[in-house]
Amino acid sequence: MAAVGAQGPVPRKDPAAGVENRISGGVFLGTVIQGHTVNVNLPQTITPALGGLPPISDFFTGRDREIGELLQVLVPGGAQTAPASLVAGLAGIGKTELIVQTARRALQKQDWFPGGVLFVDMFGYDPERRLPPEHALDGLLRALGMPPQCIPPGLQDRSRLYRSALAALAGAGSRILVVLDNVSSADQARPLLPTDGRTAAVLSSRDTLDLGARLFELDVIDETSAIDMLDRAVREARGPGDTRVQDSPDEAAAIARSCAGLPLALRIAAALLADSPARPLSSLAQALEAEHLRLNRLRRQDRAVLSAFDLSYERLDPLHARVFQLLPLNAGPDISTQAAAVMADIDWYETEELLQDLARAHLIEPGRAWGRWRLHDLVRLYADEIGKNHIGADDREEARRSLYKYYIVMVSAAVYARRTFTIDRAEPFHPPRIPGGRFRSNEDAREWLDGERPNLMAAVTAPPLEGRRVWSVALAWFVGLHLSSKWLFDDLVTVTETVLAMSHLTNGSRGAEAKTLAALGRELEHHASHEKPDLRACAFDAQARALAIFREHHARKWEAWALVNFSRLFHGNQQLHKAREALAQAEAIFHELGDQGGLDAAHYVRDCLRLSDQV
Repeated sequence: MAAVGAQGPVPRKDPAAGVENRISGGVFLGTVIQGHTVNVNLPQTITPALGGLPPISDFFTGRDREIGELLQVLVPGGAQTAPASLVAGLAGIGKTELIVQTARRALQKQDWFPGGVLFVDMFGYDPERRLPPEHALDGLLRALGMPPQCIPPGLQDRSRLYRSALAALAGAGSRILVVLDNVSSADQARPLLPTDGRTAAVLSSRDTLDLGARLFELDVIDETSAIDMLDRAVREARGPGDTRVQDSPDEAAAIARSCAGLPLALRIAAALLADSPARPLSSLAQALEAEHLRLNRLRRQDRAVLSAFDLSYERLDPLHARVFQLLPLNAGPDISTQAAAVMADIDWYETEELLQDLARAHLIEPGRAWGRWRLHDLVRLYADEIGKNHIGADDREEARRSLYKYYIVMVSAAVYARRTFTIDRAEPFHPPRIPGGRFRSNEDAREWLDGERPNLMAAVTAPPLEGRRVWSVALAWFVGLHLSSKWLFDDLVTVTETVLAMSHLTNGSRGAEAKTLAALGRELEHHASHEKPDLRACAFDAQARALAIFREHHARKWEAWALVNFSRLFHGNQQLHKAREALAQAEAIFHELGDQGGLDAAHYVRDCLRLSDQV
């Protein structure tokens, strides 16, 4: 009698002979023989293989919270129990180690999984070793003790038998934990998931799969945990006497930052240190310092961060790949859907779908608010390198130009929508309004400026566009006025110093640079007079450079206005004679030009500073 999945007792009576056979005490997945007298040559006993977890790492750290959360859903009959849990995240983030560590701890809990564990690596992201579900089921059924001749050939039949076996074992008090590693698609995983409501499954994937599973998205580890992992890994390889990591905390922190909290990168770094016990941490920290070489140097024999990323990238179609390649051109920490659409020159809604797909593949991450996206530091380097190899230099530069245009148009609209005192104070050096951008309200403009400030700062301080340095200057002009209105003085100084540096380069737009410096210098002077006296030095530098450019180009009107600004600076510095002298020069130029408006302004400043009645 075939009793696949049957539980004892299984009685069989022979009424004529008055004989009763009874089988009890287990779940039988093979052939069951019953009779009065049985002569049979029994096949070799097949022992179930229900303890095949990979070895765990001794330097696993920084994941106590994640393990605790996973264990909560594995508690038998617990309120948070889920039939399946999916751990998803970037390549090299430590998904396999987390699920194996969690499974090991779950097995140590009394009565949680008395039946043991089934583990299978699906190799979902390796095109050469990817395991089809029917092949995985063949191995799982054998691990459960199923004789090979009893395993059906088709996927559906194998899945039905496998699930029946798990259900029978759970019903008999032998609950099993199923662990599926490196699953790449829902189709690869779904036939392997138990359906009895008692058997638990834990999966790992680089993709957020639609499986109805409880989702756990894994992030990088913090710097303290990264240094701890580095130290433990080196000590494990070289013994407790290797104290290089502890002895060089600054260099260890630099290596951890270069690895950006990615466990795979940290393990490779530790292996490189373990290879040469005489190598100081400063050597590796310096080797990883150059961004354009970092990915190539984070490799050792058959382990490489670059290769891990390749397996995810190679699954992208051309359109997804192009968007991914363009994202690093935004120098800021994240990017909006609209900015990405502008760079890629495709529809906003289509861009949003593409970005969500990339996020589900964990090649990018959702940002701090909906509609914003970010790249892990090492993925950013990878995407940029891939982009340089696959997108022409002209196309990349055109995408950057589109992005800068977008930022300039929008920041102009936002600054003028808010119309803070900075615009009026900048007269006559206020920036021109750029057409094209629009906000529904002052509040929308404020939210946009707050959200984009890190990106605007990064765009201003990045190397200028080829042949378009005036765009960087225009961006700095608007951004500086916004920073002044928010009292973000450190950023305001950074923007001013950036424009100062640009003004000393050749082939620039001197007029725009000088007017921007005059406007920013005026803002710095204002805050130096009221809140931050230490801003005065930067204000002097900005006004001095602006005045020099105006004089060099014989821009008399702007020279006069720069002198008016200088008079305020001198007055704030208690240099009253120089203040009166600057105003007198300005008034003379305005008189020469017949500029009554300028003369009136100079007289007004003189009265405000009370320079008329001071000797």
